[in-house]
Amino acid sequence: MRFALFLAYATYTLMGAMSLPPVVLVPGLTGSALEVRLNNAHMPHFECSSNTDGKWTRAWLAPTMVIPREIDCLIARLTLTYNATSDSYSNLPGVEVRARGFPDDREHDFLYKLEFETMLDHLKADLGYELGKNIFLAPYDWRLAGDAHAHPTNGVGGFYSQLQQLIEKAVSKTSQKVALVSHSLGCPTTLAFLHRFVSEEWRATYIDGWVALSGPWLGASMQAKAYMGGDTLGVPILSHDYVKPVQVNASSGVWLAPNPMAFGETPIITTPARNYTARDLPHLVSTIGKQAGGLQTVALLQKLSGDLPSLQAFPSRVHMQNWYSTGVKTAERFEYSKEVTLGFNEAPTKIHYGDGDGTVNIMSLKSVERHWAPEEHSSVVTKVFPGVSHFGMLSDDNVLKALTGYLKSSRFQGNSTGGQNNVTPSVAIIV
Repeated sequence: MRFALFLAYATYTLMGAMSLPPVVLVPGLTGSALEVRLNNAHMPHFECSSNTDGKWTRAWLAPTMVIPREIDCLIARLTLTYNATSDSYSNLPGVEVRARGFPDDREHDFLYKLEFETMLDHLKADLGYELGKNIFLAPYDWRLAGDAHAHPTNGVGGFYSQLQQLIEKAVSKTSQKVALVSHSLGCPTTLAFLHRFVSEEWRATYIDGWVALSGPWLGASMQAKAYMGGDTLGVPILSHDYVKPVQVNASSGVWLAPNPMAFGETPIITTPARNYTARDLPHLVSTIGKQAGGLQTVALLQKLSGDLPSLQAFPSRVHMQNWYSTGVKTAERFEYSKEVTLGFNEAPTKIHYGDGDGTVNIMSLKSVERHWAPEEHSSVVTKVFPGVSHFGMLSDDNVLKALTGYLKSSRFQGNSTGGQNNVTPSVAIIV
């Protein structure tokens, strides 16, 4: 009798584990480790290596990047150039950049442990998930927006093809549809992938659901600060403009810039004589010139500033969990003591705060509720976690418990390959 009960329990546990969806994690800005390969690359000074002898070496994050002279090396290695005439991206000559650990490298970078270790440990302890077996990391070149992810040029970009192959491989390996989990910049990156790179039929075949954490759907005020004088990305020992050249030249910066669709006429930059709104960013960048990215950033703003508004809709056949946090002091407006002129490169003299998650403003976090029209073959549940920081959403107990509950329940949503989900669209805010 005891043996029969044990066998029944073991069978139930095994079947439960088998029915769990494979998980693909898409990190946020700077959450993907980057490595470079150099071949006689022109570097700013002799202390920067110009040749790695065919080997890939870590660029982001690397312990040496806090050394003042090393920042010049980092900026040269991660500089992204955009040619508006050919609509193409390039690295500097002799420089190759790729995301570390994609897709089969088991020796994952310490950066992934820093960001995801708590979540991975929780999912392993509660549900038996194992990295490389039924949970997979999908790092990418976070300098880029969706256009380069979809259409690689000059060896830059191509993430969407890799992501599609990873998802298909995960489904083939487990015979279960994938649950996508994205964080921060990974949310609009995933949204563009679902809308523009794969078909509705593909989504219905391979995607069980999508948990979007802390999505900056229409940007954040902090990117305006980056154009004015850089942003330390929360590292207190760095000067305000330490990695500014990388921030202002990245096409992902345009995606992360405050968008008028969410921010409207709210002042974001204030000087003694004028207020600047999200609509004024191209003018600001043009006035500042090279210090804010110059003509390249102006061209990227012209190309991509309308990109995110056009994506603000549910991807058909995808059932979504939109989770974010509120009640955390979040920079909203930056005050400067000087007028904006050519070469402006200043830290704000005063920061005015509003609601959000400490990184993304509430008006951007709420975009799904405010701007996404219901779609016949999609659904969304919005969950709000008060008092949790932007990065805390990856490790907070309540968030991880909710994620465990979601992954357990997704087996009831027609998860096995070949089925289609038809759930009535709904928006529920759970605080």
